[in-house]
Amino acid sequence: MNKKLWENLISLYGLQVLNNLVPIVTLPFLARTLGSAHWGALAFAEAVANYASLIVEYGFGLSATRELGRLRDDPTARATQLASVLGAQLLLAGVALATGVSIVTQVRTLAQYRSLLPWAFLLAVTRSMVPIWYFQGLEQVRVIAAITISTNMVAALGILFLVRSPDQSWLPLALRTAASSASLVAGLMLAYRVTPFLAPRLATSASALRQGFPLFIFRSATSMYTTANVLLLGLMAPPSVVALFAGAEKISRAAIAAVWPITQAFYPRISYLLSNDPRNASKTARLSVLLTLSAGAAASIAIFLGAPLLVRLLLGHGFEGSTPILRLFALLPVLMASSNVFGIQWMLPLRMDRTFNCILVAAGVVNLGLACILVPLAQQTGMAVSVVTAEAVVTASIIVVLMRRKMAPWDELPMEGESIIRPTTPSLPMSV
Repeated sequence: MNKKLWENLISLYGLQVLNNLVPIVTLPFLARTLGSAHWGALAFAEAVANYASLIVEYGFGLSATRELGRLRDDPTARATQLASVLGAQLLLAGVALATGVSIVTQVRTLAQYRSLLPWAFLLAVTRSMVPIWYFQGLEQVRVIAAITISTNMVAALGILFLVRSPDQSWLPLALRTAASSASLVAGLMLAYRVTPFLAPRLATSASALRQGFPLFIFRSATSMYTTANVLLLGLMAPPSVVALFAGAEKISRAAIAAVWPITQAFYPRISYLLSNDPRNASKTARLSVLLTLSAGAAASIAIFLGAPLLVRLLLGHGFEGSTPILRLFALLPVLMASSNVFGIQWMLPLRMDRTFNCILVAAGVVNLGLACILVPLAQQTGMAVSVVTAEAVVTASIIVVLMRRKMAPWDELPMEGESIIRPTTPSLPMSV
């Protein structure tokens, strides 16, 4: 746990806090200034930006970070990896644009959002292409995190001072796009100060897409039992029920965000050590287990004990029915901390991508199946039980797989200098 790792951890926590703080600060202002109709249109455009970001980001935050953690001592290999990912993201941006234009022109109900959707697309592309993954792989996150925090704060101030009427619903998207564009340019300039410039090539970009595909499936599978929950409940229950569930979920997800920076900080370090020093990789993973599970347990206890107060302060009158849902969701931080530390931080560096994805897809199917059974019977409580069950399936399955294969962080690993990752061609996803 050296100085560099501490710096990365603090920087990533700062970035995570900002990503959760800016929406909290600007949301009440925008809702009042724009009015419900225009704010609803803005919220829809932001949702489009989030889904487009899922395509353009493609899981490179995990797959490319892992590869760079293995290759970071080779400047030529770093340059190739950077050019490959940027080229792949440009290809994905073209696919996202073509798909978006086709949908907008075919679906008449989207015509009212046409003035906002171009900004939503630009926001998705610029935000997804900021090379934070590159600096995570090098374990040099401090500067790029400071740049991203600064530009986002300027965008938030711009929203508070410049948006004055409902006709300016496009302006928040434009300001956020400008902020992410500045972060993108600054990040690339920093990256090319320490890495030779190589132009993207179609062959290497296609290779990056093949490498990242399992983790793109991971992102997509995870959405089946995370971001899809409110949508799924809305298909089977009235808006009043959705509000009770969504309010509790937003509070719990904010607490879960406290675990993610630990994963981002340890993930490249463990990836590097597994290829070069497996014994120390195991020690580092055990330290990460301690930190991650401690953070998750603390968040779970705080949510369970503080549920009535949190609902009263953050949601207000009329949301009392969210309290029992929030207490059920108190299990999520510790469950997700476990799946992060044993899944993302350990299974993925071991190249167990396929097994990990199978577990996530199975959990998504469990969530969908239970929701169809429980929501008609217990509405928001049934949906909450479904979500918690799916998360428990993920955690239990990961631990069982690692124990059966004797590849858990506490198992005996090869001696120092021996890699436990089976070599394979760099262009294909590797598995154990």
